[in-house]
Amino acid sequence: MSNDNKNQNKGPSHIAYHVREGEDHKAYFNRIGAAWQHKDGQGLNIQFDTLPIDGRVTVRSVQDRLQEAKENAQGDREGERRESARDDKRSSNRDDRRSRDDGPRYER
Repeated sequence: MSNDNKNQNKGPSHIAYHVREGEDHKAYFNRIGAAWQHKDGQGLNIQFDTLPIDGRVTVRSVQDRLQEAKENAQGDREGERRESARDDKRSSNRDDRRSRDDGPRYER
């Protein structure tokens, strides 16, 4: 087994993205490949799944992306907690729902 295979089995240390500017001046990232660090830490092996013909290629650390995902997930969970707290204030009893819902109710 070669060093490349051992390194690739560990998982990539970096992800390669094709970055394009949208009309709204917002950057859109599309994953196009991955990169593995050399054992000595002095370089990278990059494997592309596709190559862009325009825009730019950005290589980001997997740790950076994991941290961003955690931060986004925390924001989502806080929003869910607030929404759940609002829902808890509402009763789920059918009689209570009828009084606040003016529309026709169809029972099975």
